Amino acid sequence: MKKFFDGRNRKVLDLNLISDSLGHSLRKNVSLFSIDDTNSRATFVTEDNDVIEGTYYLDNQIILDDIVVESGEVFTQDEKFDSLTKNQISSFVESMYSDNLVEASDSFDGLLQSWNSRVRFNKTVDRLREKSEEFNNTFNIVGTDEFGRLIEMSENISNFLSENVDAIKEIPEIMNAIKLSETVSSAFNIPRMSVEQLAEQGRFELDRSENRDIYEMICKQELLKKEILESKKSFDSVWVTEPSISNLAGKIYCDDDQEILRSLVEAFINVPYLSLISKKQLSNTINNNLKTLHENVEFSKADLKEFVSRLFEMKKPLKSLTSNLLHEKYGVNVNNLKETPTFKTLLNTQSLIFESLAKLCPRGSAIKNVLLEVSELVKNKNGVEAIDVNEAIKFIFRESGYQDVYDIEPVVSTFSLNESVTEEEDMVNIIINELFLDGEEVIEEAVAEEEEIEAEEVEETEEEEEEVAQGMTAKELMKAFKDIEDLISDTEVEND
Repeated sequence: MKKFFDGRNRKVLDLNLISDSLGHSLRKNVSLFSIDDTNSRATFVTEDNDVIEGTYYLDNQIILDDIVVESGEVFTQDEKFDSLTKNQISSFVESMYSDNLVEASDSFDGLLQSWNSRVRFNKTVDRLREKSEEFNNTFNIVGTDEFGRLIEMSENISNFLSENVDAIKEIPEIMNAIKLSETVSSAFNIPRMSVEQLAEQGRFELDRSENRDIYEMICKQELLKKEILESKKSFDSVWVTEPSISNLAGKIYCDDDQEILRSLVEAFINVPYLSLISKKQLSNTINNNLKTLHENVEFSKADLKEFVSRLFEMKKPLKSLTSNLLHEKYGVNVNNLKETPTFKTLLNTQSLIFESLAKLCPRGSAIKNVLLEVSELVKNKNGVEAIDVNEAIKFIFRESGYQDVYDIEPVVSTFSLNESVTEEEDMVNIIINELFLDGEEVIEEAVAEEEEIEAEEVEETEEEEEEVAQGMTAKELMKAFKDIEDLISDTEVEND
């Protein structure tokens, strides 16, 4: 039954692949900021506060198109932001005087959206800064003295590798790591470019076949954490147009609990993180979907509340299933998640390579000391510069007579990333039968466990829900209204 997770929708994973690939290409850390599922738009923020937005296509190729790059200064500098909002206020006032209420409503919505975007952007920038401070200088690898000494000693290291080729080829850890480095190089063979070149090019493409599989293989746990955090944080915008979610929302007036349950399980198999979201997020998701894709369906707040309450109770056993699976299979605790930079696993592998080679070197030799230094260095590092380290390893080994090792069948052809997944229809029946029909005690235990967890997290959940509901603070909202009042007053004086 637990194999259902391997068949999940991997949209967030693909967008994180774009994020880290952009980071490797731009040579700076990039974070996925937001996902607008309705318009298939994604926004990314760089460590230099550049905002990258584009339309994503996740079919045979992973593509970010219609790319627009803006400086984050428009959000972080009051003068530039006030200039932007002043134009929006002017548009709103003009529409009001023209008695064009539809356009006025759109202008006002745009103004509030700008303020909300600024608040959300600032929070993301703060998170990036906190992350940089938390890990100190752990994103920087190639600019360190240790890595510089590795490059300086590369010729000596190459000679040592050539002289000890037979002994080194007998060490499985090193040989497997060499093959992995070749596969990673193929998967991330991305041209280097500047932010300006990216904006001019307006398009960023990745091959789905090898890239995503290798990416997921070497970053599995980190990526799962990112998927969960992104889905829990913004489920109502990330997954709102998914067909299975839409089908579930369309059951709002269905009287058959079994039909609703079946639609819930179908949506859960496609997007397992549905089981982890709060009641507020579930309500927002159903509400947004009905308004976006079911415009002919009229519903009241009371109807929505009743339907969401039914769904929330139904999904409690599914949450237990997901939590247990993530903990047992992937070592991820959904109740204690923190953002983790990707490529940590790759760096640990590289640390093992340098350490294993150092053990073969003469005691006290310069080569041994350099290899041990770099091993210790990368063990405590994170981020996309792991790929640059990988390129250095590949170059040194290729220059040392290990070409035949790289010509061996690549890793990607020798492993199966995903377990075989039972047909979705069968999986729906299996989950319903095992969780909902094989005795009430299964449900009762799950509900009891959920109630205990919710009691412990209720304060945190209420704060999150309040943040989602309010978007911007009262002070920021009042400033927006004050700007509108001032401009209206100025306009009235001019008309008089």
